[in-house]
Amino acid sequence: MDLIGGYLLVVLVLFTVNIALLVGNFQLNNVKAIMLSLIAAVISFALIFVPQLFNHSDFLLNNLSYLFLICAVIIFAIMLFYIKSEDIKRTICFMIILGVIATLCLSSQSSIMLFDSLIYSLLVFIFLFFVYQITKLLVHAKREYPVIIGEYMSLFSIVMFIFAFTYNSTLNLNYKMFKPILILTPTYQLIYLLIGICVVMVIGVFLNDTKGGN
Repeated sequence: MDLIGGYLLVVLVLFTVNIALLVGNFQLNNVKAIMLSLIAAVISFALIFVPQLFNHSDFLLNNLSYLFLICAVIIFAIMLFYIKSEDIKRTICFMIILGVIATLCLSSQSSIMLFDSLIYSLLVFIFLFFVYQITKLLVHAKREYPVIIGEYMSLFSIVMFIFAFTYNSTLNLNYKMFKPILILTPTYQLIYLLIGICVVMVIGVFLNDTKGGN
């Protein structure tokens, strides 16, 4: 996996989870949830694979930090809009538009293969479906569900800020000089750990609220 492919994977998963949390405001049966996840996976495959058929842009590659920074600011603005208005449909539309643009920009600079594109699309399907199932539990937590979504979007924005401020340094690292297990693993690997920690925290909050309710 190339570096940009790693960024693409993390950004795609983060957007997918965010949309799944927002969709959690609607009551969908399993069939509709599977269909929605399948449609998202097909669209994701097209967004990832098609741009790679065209030439890469050195200008965009060297300035992806600005893309991450813009995404961070827009996600934060969308979070504020959602908290103030709780307009679910518009918030979902804003996140989808931003996700499509970010995916197109990153995939156009990536060198991932057809098989990787299929794997990424499969992950979109899995994350969208299973996170939506988890939302059925989260809506019963003591903490208000919109607050949980707002907190996730805030963390999402922070991750984009981290990408923006570390991209140039990460891009210029010579990983042949280091052993990954010792130092300076790529930023996207650290984000995998962060995602895992967030999942554990969310589950922990739910279990704690459940025990407290009993």
